[in-house]
Amino acid sequence: MSKDNNRNKLKYVIVSPRNNGGGAIVLHALCKYLNDLGYEAEMFYSGYFSKPGSFFFWYKWIMFTVKDLWKLASAPLLAKMFKRNYFNYIDVPIRGLPRKYLPGVDDNTIVVYPEIAKGNFLKAKNVVRWLLYHHTYKDGEYDKEKDLFVCYRHVFNDSKLNPKEITLYCPYFNLDLYKRTNFGERSGACYIVRKGRNRSDLPAKFDGIVIDDLFEQEKVEVFNKCKYCISYDTETAYSDIAALCGCISIVVPEPGKTITDYRNEYDKRYGIAVGFDDKEINYAKDTVELLHKELKKLNKTSRNSVSDFAMYCNSIFYDTVVENNMK
Repeated sequence: MSKDNNRNKLKYVIVSPRNNGGGAIVLHALCKYLNDLGYEAEMFYSGYFSKPGSFFFWYKWIMFTVKDLWKLASAPLLAKMFKRNYFNYIDVPIRGLPRKYLPGVDDNTIVVYPEIAKGNFLKAKNVVRWLLYHHTYKDGEYDKEKDLFVCYRHVFNDSKLNPKEITLYCPYFNLDLYKRTNFGERSGACYIVRKGRNRSDLPAKFDGIVIDDLFEQEKVEVFNKCKYCISYDTETAYSDIAALCGCISIVVPEPGKTITDYRNEYDKRYGIAVGFDDKEINYAKDTVELLHKELKKLNKTSRNSVSDFAMYCNSIFYDTVVENNMK
């Protein structure tokens, strides 16, 4: 049996939180691109990512699933009245993706867990752990012998877990939405907190709107009104989106870090100022067009990255899958 003939036997389940954050967006993008490439891939939403192994874990998962399905069914009627409660049901990252509802998987299924998911609660035989951010794995939270690790970017890689630095980089930018529409007057600043919420230098009060919990369209509208976008999350793609929408996009360095900790050979940070220095502000202004070109190119290369990832999974898990198919 050839690998090409076996290709559609491989199935993927992508475990994701039910939100519209950067991690969830790329998890959804992975599912989209896998389906586009002819693989069977489904999303599996979980509201509980700690290490499983107890009745409490499954009780929490069942309650999350019941609530999730109820909100999904009632969203068309109630979303306008209780918008915030239905944020992740009417503003999903990528619409129309297949969803897996039951936690069972077979031996031909590859389960992709983000780094926030500990353990293997789907009891999958073939596991990929995707390092979308800095991880905190402890003994017993992953299989040292079998789990396959890949990273989203160099900065998030763990050389002990992923010594070859196998990378799955598939950002998804809706450039029809993320664009500048206001070429006139701008004023004030908006802020991004997100993964910077525990920083010691976080202001006690902001003099502008924090965009974290806004719908995507609302974020774009704010970015098109404000002169500055100041982010305390140093790794969010929303700093790029703010720049696309015409903001002077500024990332505030973490205490003790400098520009070289953020701009390097792997990431030029086009369109973004690291700190408030005039030289950095000018760099942000002068490289916005380079950012747009880069993101447009990334949307094309994302599909290629997912294709390479699927082929890599095929090479790692192939023998097992063939054996299972021939029983």
